[in-house]
Amino acid sequence: MAKRIVDPNWVVSVVVIGLVVPAVAGQCACGIRQSKNDTVVPGEQIEPGEWPWQSAIYWWGGSKLNPPQRICEGALVDSDGWVLTAASCLQNEAGDLLNLTGMVGHVGLVALQQKTEGSSRFPVEGVLMNDDLDLALVRLKVPDEDWGGMPVCLTDGEEDWDKLFGRAVYVLQQSHRHRLGGFEIVKLPLEKNVICYGSALAVKAKAISHSNIKLKSRGTHYHRNAQGTPLYIHKPEGWTLLGISNKIQADVPGSLCHPGDYESFLNVNMDEVHQWTFSKLDDFGADPETSTERQGSSFDVPVSQQHKLGCAG
Repeated sequence: MAKRIVDPNWVVSVVVIGLVVPAVAGQCACGIRQSKNDTVVPGEQIEPGEWPWQSAIYWWGGSKLNPPQRICEGALVDSDGWVLTAASCLQNEAGDLLNLTGMVGHVGLVALQQKTEGSSRFPVEGVLMNDDLDLALVRLKVPDEDWGGMPVCLTDGEEDWDKLFGRAVYVLQQSHRHRLGGFEIVKLPLEKNVICYGSALAVKAKAISHSNIKLKSRGTHYHRNAQGTPLYIHKPEGWTLLGISNKIQADVPGSLCHPGDYESFLNVNMDEVHQWTFSKLDDFGADPETSTERQGSSFDVPVSQQHKLGCAG
């Protein structure tokens, strides 16, 4: 399992998500964009409803009349209000979870802090954190009735990477070019080999080796932030979450590579993520003093809901 790193000069990485969940027929809809067609154009700003699972967690240490002091990106992975993001983004310098009273979840957003048609804000009810994987599941206090949230699909943990080479993957980032600064689409190629540039020479590295996936990001105008930015891929079953950016450092193939030349995605053991998620959901209402994982608050997750977290794409 990856270890937590405290060095501020982290390589930006993405945990490849594989929450393997047995879906019940008719219960699970995911990865469906509300747009006239399924074509995505890099560089264009997104419209309301096009990426309904795109989320952000805002945190204020003081008055909410001021801009938030922390913004973490993430993705809605379940219509009951679970958002996946990077744990390190929700921690202070000492590594402690930020105060939940200052957190607000924003789902279906097209621009940070902007209220638009199809976007919704909710208070945060609790947080499940795993420091080793740098993952956090944030539970939003959504209405009991069907509020219409569309989650992204999740991978089944059994990716055939050879079939994914040559495919495009996508991130949404806050635009630095458009006046209103909404999210725009950035396309990243998944290539079999990437060229990494060191201080003295260039090396050719495998795009996927051991626990890492590398995506060439030079010239893509992609601004890295390691704040839980989701990585998406389009599959026949629907838009699927392939990973999120975080600050885990693992053994990077081609140690001469400079972080500015590529984007490194951490491919963790899918079973570990799955086992951690459901073990924590099972005892989420347990005494925090005896819990092995830190929890933002104590609340019960009904058994009927525990087994429909996410949809496998």
